[in-house]
Amino acid sequence: MKLPQIKSSLVLLLALLQSCMLYAQHPVTMRNLWDRPQVHVIFNEYTLSFKIRDIDKTLGFLREIGDSSFDAKCGLDTSLNYIYELFPGLHTEFRYPMQPILQNAVAAFLLTAGHAHIINKKHKVLPEIIVDIEVAERGDTTSFVTCYDPKTKAMIFQGKMALDLYKKDLGFDD
Repeated sequence: MKLPQIKSSLVLLLALLQSCMLYAQHPVTMRNLWDRPQVHVIFNEYTLSFKIRDIDKTLGFLREIGDSSFDAKCGLDTSLNYIYELFPGLHTEFRYPMQPILQNAVAAFLLTAGHAHIINKKHKVLPEIIVDIEVAERGDTTSFVTCYDPKTKAMIFQGKMALDLYKKDLGFDD
């Protein structure tokens, strides 16, 4: 092999290694949500709970990266509880305005950031999940995210996430 071929092979190998590290399955430890979560998502036999403040912050991040598909705030009352059911796949019918926001924009980011309270069908809290982020096609701005229970390997969540959200940090709870 000639030197230019070796260089291009090394660049390709380096790119593949970086993409594997960035998008591979990895464990995520769930943070303790000090405030009561108000939005509860039922997905398969799991309940994923999120704080409205975290949802609004994620929607703000989406605006910052140029995604104006959703409003800057979810408009939910923090004194109420909201329950939504989501299903695997992207061809689901949404009956409520929050369902596409959760499945196609917010929940995947909050799960990858560890900002969720997850309960299984036996009412046990999951302290950790496995996140599988698929490699996005060239030119795509979103990636498909699937989350699993580390003990049972059952699917906890499946949805999409904007690639530019990887650079965002929600910070710690107040």
